[in-house]
Amino acid sequence: MPAKRDFPKTKSHNVFGQARKPAKMFRAGLYARVSTNDQQTLSMQSRALREYAARRGWTITVQIRGQNGKRLGRPATAARHAAEIRKLHRAGVSKSEIARRLDVGRTSVRRILGDSSQK
Repeated sequence: MPAKRDFPKTKSHNVFGQARKPAKMFRAGLYARVSTNDQQTLSMQSRALREYAARRGWTITVQIRGQNGKRLGRPATAARHAAEIRKLHRAGVSKSEIARRLDVGRTSVRRILGDSSQK
């Protein structure tokens, strides 16, 4: 029986006849937020998110940590436009049109106008 010939091993850039694609680099932004006191703390969530990204080899580009807006005292978006909403309403502009022009929700416009009529 003839001996098998030993062919030199060459590293192929093809897998099953398909060209091998370079691995993609993934970038991730992490967002941790709590809204109630009984949820995880922000540090626990941030750590879990960082570990998750590290296991997958992702590069973390930004980390955002937030809490409920009420606890931070952040003013509601529509409330900042309250004077403008009332002015447009007095000028005869519909509630839907006010919401579209000021980029706020229609419900927020109705609440502000409802609050002003009760005062």
